[in-house]
Amino acid sequence: PMIEIANEVEARLKAEGFQKPLKIAIMGCIVNGPGEASDADIGIAGGRDEALLFIHGQRVRMLKDNIVDQFIEEIHKL
Repeated sequence: PMIEIANEVEARLKAEGFQKPLKIAIMGCIVNGPGEASDADIGIAGGRDEALLFIHGQRVRMLKDNIVDQFIEEIHKL
């Protein structure tokens, strides 16, 4: 459900007034996603219950449960 996740991330960042200029990628495929979005500042690839977090194309760690919450926390760390 990557479109749902993307919409939720976008809505939450807008609601909190987030304005840092970042390129954010939300991809469906864990295998190809990080490479295809290597020019993104931060991204995730996977699904609702598990997703790979990547920063500048480098795999960082797996996110499990509450993917959107964890992803937004990571976005704020950049």
